[in-house]
Amino acid sequence: MMRTKAVGALLMIFAAAVLLLFRQPSIDAKLAGIEPELNSKLKTREAQIDPAELIDLIYNFNTALQVMDVRDEADFNRFHIIDSTPVTINQIRDPKWVKQLPKQTVMVLVSNDEKRAVQAWKLLSAQGVNNLYILAGGVNYWLDLYDNKSKQKLENVSPKFDPDGNDMLRHRFAFALGAKHPAADPDPKEIPKREYTKKVKSIGRAPKKSGGCG
Repeated sequence: MMRTKAVGALLMIFAAAVLLLFRQPSIDAKLAGIEPELNSKLKTREAQIDPAELIDLIYNFNTALQVMDVRDEADFNRFHIIDSTPVTINQIRDPKWVKQLPKQTVMVLVSNDEKRAVQAWKLLSAQGVNNLYILAGGVNYWLDLYDNKSKQKLENVSPKFDPDGNDMLRHRFAFALGAKHPAADPDPKEIPKREYTKKVKSIGRAPKKSGGCG
């Protein structure tokens, strides 16, 4: 009799846990609740960091950094910023994948313009991911600055891009060079200094930077 009651109690607990699980709001429902706040941060450019700040983060060995590239595989293979990791929107929507993201790490989302990176930023923010930023102007603006064949002065060029652009790669490449392209890893000592508003706080400690990836 006691065993029957114990089994019954366990079944009730299990059923309650299952019910609670299915009552958890979906990612889209969570996003709907905080989207006005997120849109406000996007409008004030609080979440978008200047390309020069990302370069400083790459070379700041006291800051743990993860650059997540949310573009199509073909664009990633043509060109990507050094040490970037390709990430899909399906991964970003997977709570199990999100839980495995490193803690105490600055994360920067990259797309060709900003559109897809903004989408990823919203989805990750809705799942409670912190220390999350967007590369202002995306890869297109990065290449405008650091694949500058004319070598003109770019110290204080203001962003001239459309945050609502079509997120297509505007630059053309004869070969798929990935991070082997010279603009993938600009040398801070050789590129013009740019003034920018610092938005990222150093978090954690990064391992020493290794070589680039293909």
